[in-house]
Amino acid sequence: MAQAEPVASSPAAPAPAAPAASAAPATGLTLGGPSTPAAAPPAPAASGASAPTAPSTGLSLGGSSTPAAVTPSVNAASPPPSTPSTPQPFPAPTAEEVRVLDDETPLVRLDPRQSAIGSLIVGGATAIVWETVELVTGVATADGVDGTPVTTPGNRPLLGFDGGDAILALRHVHLLRRALFVGTPGRPLTVQLFDGESFAAADETGGAPVVSLLRIGSRLELRLEPLPAEIPLQTLLQQFGFEPTPYVVAREPRRR
Repeated sequence: MAQAEPVASSPAAPAPAAPAASAAPATGLTLGGPSTPAAAPPAPAASGASAPTAPSTGLSLGGSSTPAAVTPSVNAASPPPSTPSTPQPFPAPTAEEVRVLDDETPLVRLDPRQSAIGSLIVGGATAIVWETVELVTGVATADGVDGTPVTTPGNRPLLGFDGGDAILALRHVHLLRRALFVGTPGRPLTVQLFDGESFAAADETGGAPVVSLLRIGSRLELRLEPLPAEIPLQTLLQQFGFEPTPYVVAREPRRR
């Protein structure tokens, strides 16, 4: 009786691998506690050494991640605009440099100290004319005053005659705008200052010397004016634009 051949048993099938747990999708912005990040795949090797990149902030709102270079402002670098300065008068001789005002040197300019201290004394004048900053005009001669006199707070004349000389009270010179000093034909005018400086003004043609005075800021300028030898005082006033201001005497109101 034949023996049955043993049947080869088939190999057992391998057990199925357990399915990998699926990773939760990343939101890109984590507001909670720390989470374990998924392992990133290795980056491909570069051919050369690359510069290290700046760390990401984790939140990009668009645009380039590279910060733009800061350009300095043009206005910040430019200097502030300069304040316009007051125009200065042209150079002129001083009282220390001039002894006689004539056709070659007709102008002299006093410094602020000489223009404000003491009195300006003009000898040899026969008529003086003044105009204040309020355009009050008057004329003084040996015959009297025509126009409106100007008095200082000390109740003294701003410009007037005293002992034959014309005297300008420099302490109150800010009240004066301009003036004229008229001399005698053939005789010079003399000007004296408080510091001892003095000079003369002479008409080389033999006419009456006329010196104009103009206040420019804190300085006084005196100029010998070229005029005809014979010129009436009234014509002289018209040529320089002086018109005496009518003088009104203040009176107390009547009481009945």
